[in-house]
Amino acid sequence: MQYKDENGVNEPSRRRLLKGIGALALAGSCPVAHAQKTQSAPGTLSPYARNEKQPFYGEHQAGILTPQQAAMMLVAFDVLASDKADLERLFRLLTQRFAFLTQGGAAPETPNPRLPPLDSGILGGY
Repeated sequence: MQYKDENGVNEPSRRRLLKGIGALALAGSCPVAHAQKTQSAPGTLSPYARNEKQPFYGEHQAGILTPQQAAMMLVAFDVLASDKADLERLFRLLTQRFAFLTQGGAAPETPNPRLPPLDSGILGGY
């Protein structure tokens, strides 16, 4: 039911206003309830996660012709290698880590509990 004020303008009734507020509250809580249902335990993949692996070694650079990735990594270095052997060791280590990251899977065990986990992206003293 609507009421007209002294100027003849229709105004909603209190009941209609409360119904509208209730409908908005219900609609607003639906995404929250859905998000709580879809959250998974830490360390498990969401059912919506893409489990795609791209070959690290191949004829073409990975990521150019492949579907858009879910994540990316940027790297910047101040190289402190004292000689060619140190620089080569660094590049081999980076190549191993990048190859591992493109294949996914469980992270290897950390050899020293004082160092960051091997899957953290921090090279540490490895």
